[in-house]
Amino acid sequence: MNFGKLQIRGIGVALAALLVGLGAAGAPTATAAPSTTSASIAPSLSPDRLHAKAALTFTIHYGGGELGVPSPVRHAVLALPAGLTLDIPVLRSCSAVRLETLGARGCPAGSEIGTGQAVVVGNLGAKPVVEDLKLLAFLGPAHNLQPTFEIWGAGAKPLSVQMALTAEALTARAPYGEELALSIPPIPTVPGEPDASVVSFSLTIGASARRQTRAAATVVVPSHCPRGGLPFAAAFTYADGSRGNAVATVPCPSRPAGAVRPTRAVRPTRAGRPARPARATRQARPAGGTRLARAARTISLSESGDLHLTSKRGFTLNEQGTARGTLAGTIYVHLRIVSTSSVTAEVSIVARGGSISGEASANYHRGNATASFSGALSISHGTGTYSAARGSGLSFGGTIQRSNDAIAVRVSGRVSE
Repeated sequence: MNFGKLQIRGIGVALAALLVGLGAAGAPTATAAPSTTSASIAPSLSPDRLHAKAALTFTIHYGGGELGVPSPVRHAVLALPAGLTLDIPVLRSCSAVRLETLGARGCPAGSEIGTGQAVVVGNLGAKPVVEDLKLLAFLGPAHNLQPTFEIWGAGAKPLSVQMALTAEALTARAPYGEELALSIPPIPTVPGEPDASVVSFSLTIGASARRQTRAAATVVVPSHCPRGGLPFAAAFTYADGSRGNAVATVPCPSRPAGAVRPTRAVRPTRAGRPARPARATRQARPAGGTRLARAARTISLSESGDLHLTSKRGFTLNEQGTARGTLAGTIYVHLRIVSTSSVTAEVSIVARGGSISGEASANYHRGNATASFSGALSISHGTGTYSAARGSGLSFGGTIQRSNDAIAVRVSGRVSE
């Protein structure tokens, strides 16, 4: 699931490939002694249609343990089916420190990505004490190009529990796409008594069809479903040192004929929309002299550069490096990760005799060691020798090293003057 950092405090479950690894078959495995605590998982999608924007609900139930109270879970790794992605149109983050000091009300508007509930049991003697917790999931600060996730849980009585959980999405082996690693801190009860245990946990990430807005986070269901359904798996590590596994499969989402036809009908309309840019071109033709001048002189631009990070704030990277190619000078890139699947950038190349600047938008994909982006750049401004430089549809792409945020960038296309 392309959550970027589950997307929990953390879909979007964050910290640690070292918590529980993936076995040869790709599912989370546990090598420690079997646990007296058992767990089951129940994922569901709403709506359950292929390639739909949906909400993912992931429910976990724990049972067994001494006196009927399961051992507290300390780590969980959830494996999600390949192709399941989290789409967050606008990245606004809330830090764990902010949650712990101000609570959920202290988080910026738009940073919430999910809600849920949990049941916590404290084994305080002959009669266990039960408390219901409300869960809120927020997008956390970026870490190594990954958005992190914070899950805030709070209950009023009788234990007055408050907890913050952290999650991050990591690449998993087939048939899974990503695994979400979640670290769960101890939940104290009263002095001298055991920590409380989570007996059920249910979190919904993303908005269902009825609640979707342009700014709402959603889960994008895969376009294709493997035979047998969409696979989910989980591995748990408990406070007593034992481990356990759970698996589940969601039947292949439907693709009703009525749902396919509108999609196919819309695509030709979109493909036909270049008529609007054509009108804009005709309106610009009165400046015909300019257009002829552009045709008279064009630059076939081809630049590449290795940039280093000069500053970073939130999801924005400010980079500088040496451009190699047509202009050969210094290249500056201000790149902002605006969603889990897209970036925008301001690009400037300063060369001998002048400079050119423009804006770019690109698709964004996270990998294990690097993230990549690929899209288009428009040149909108120039100085000196290139004061009249203009161009659109230039190729813009590159990679980002997750270890140090260094960017390798490529720009190519025709620029008119």
